[in-house]
Amino acid sequence: MNIFAELGLSKPTILALEECEFVEPTEIQSKSIPLVLAGKDIMASAMTGSGKTAAYVLPIIELLKAHNPKPRVLVLVPTRELALQVESQVNRFGKNSKLRTVTLYGGTGYEKQNRLLRRGVDVIVATPGRLLDCVERRTADLTGIEILVLDEADRLLDMGFMPQVRRVVSQIPKKRQTLMLSATIDRRIEQLAGDLLTNPTRVQSVNKQVEPVAIEQKFFHVNEFGKDALLLKLIQESEMDSVLIFTKTRRKAAWVKDRLRDAQIAAEEIHGDISQSQREKTLKRYRDGAFAVLVATDVAARGLDIPTISHVVNYDLPESPEDYVHRIGRTGRAGRSGIAYSFVGENQRYLVRDIEKVIGRQLDENSQLHKTPARPFSRHRKPFKPAARRR
Repeated sequence: MNIFAELGLSKPTILALEECEFVEPTEIQSKSIPLVLAGKDIMASAMTGSGKTAAYVLPIIELLKAHNPKPRVLVLVPTRELALQVESQVNRFGKNSKLRTVTLYGGTGYEKQNRLLRRGVDVIVATPGRLLDCVERRTADLTGIEILVLDEADRLLDMGFMPQVRRVVSQIPKKRQTLMLSATIDRRIEQLAGDLLTNPTRVQSVNKQVEPVAIEQKFFHVNEFGKDALLLKLIQESEMDSVLIFTKTRRKAAWVKDRLRDAQIAAEEIHGDISQSQREKTLKRYRDGAFAVLVATDVAARGLDIPTISHVVNYDLPESPEDYVHRIGRTGRAGRSGIAYSFVGENQRYLVRDIEKVIGRQLDENSQLHKTPARPFSRHRKPFKPAARRR
């Protein structure tokens, strides 16, 4: 008997899973799916890349067997990228249920989103700001919502969305099922759960490490002026399929992209100053292998699901250990291994210690490579050729 069937999923959903080569549920899925099917409120936490999205998408598909005139499920997410990822999973796993889904996010026009809302949808996946705009325009009706999902609840808090989230909650029925998911759960999350959930069941991965175990992690002590040369050396001397580089600021992302292009390395950038339509085009080209190096701010740290990313480089370390976990979780996905490199400045040793506390082990320092003098960027070096991509 199929393991997913033992969790209570029906044959049409299992067939869709098999087409996607999903044969065994993850721990968070095994624990969450029966609870959601039973109508329980849950507060779930697990490491990035553990399948948290499918842990609620799969049972929701089962609960939406019949179409209603009004939307029945609302999934709130902090970023456009995560909204698109959730929509993708609903469409993939619910293909045999013919669910109607719409994603609502800013940075793009209202026309297409409003047209889909008018046709009727079962599931709304939205960022809080754009959803409230649609409610005020009376194009989104939340009065029939039966299930509310807060995905990446910690990021919703960090990005200052809570006033908007509370406004959204005031628009939906009090009698509902609420699911809250997060990579980490602290006092703020617990307080939020107390306000929005009813007798929630706590679901947590047994593994105390919050990091993806399939990722090799190394750090390099380097000052700000040495980062560009070290980055080039790593890219040119490591076997890489595709590279995702994180910077703290939009300006730094543009700088790194330009320096890579100076070295004849095809690179693109995504961040908040780039329009949503352009970001989507860039991500599609990246997925398709049109270029091998993407430079991003943390706008891409959550919800970006590209299995072929072989390396993540933290050009700038994040201040939050949890953000570090989310960043490196963009590699080592779908059963693959991955490598994460982090550049550590002279006054950032405390950040390394904080990260090590969260992931439960010491990070490796690659001193051998660092002893070799890094070569400067040059317009006359051979172009970077990525390794054959592993599909």
